[in-house]
Amino acid sequence: MLVSREISFDAFHSHHGMMSEPVHRHTFVVRLTMKGEPNEEGFVCDFRAVKRLFRRLIASRLEGRNLDDLFEFATSENLAAWVWNKLDPFFPLYSVEVREKPHSCAVYFGP
Repeated sequence: MLVSREISFDAFHSHHGMMSEPVHRHTFVVRLTMKGEPNEEGFVCDFRAVKRLFRRLIASRLEGRNLDDLFEFATSENLAAWVWNKLDPFFPLYSVEVREKPHSCAVYFGP
């Protein structure tokens, strides 16, 4: 079974290199999808725990920040892989999706 939790945060980034764009703001929406069998109570994972750990490990480092200060290339693709690496030890991740806009996303399925 797949279950997902969406969490958002606000941050800034720019594009340099192949594509150039000045610093701009996004409300990034991250969808964490976990895969597993429901336990005896019918849960694959506790959505509250997912939100709490995301806020502590991810959003606390990214909220309101310029992502260019943290990543050489602050793309949704690189952000999705970074989120995976931070949360994979805690949840049975299936994928991490990062949306900059409703029509643009990157989905990472792990290494």
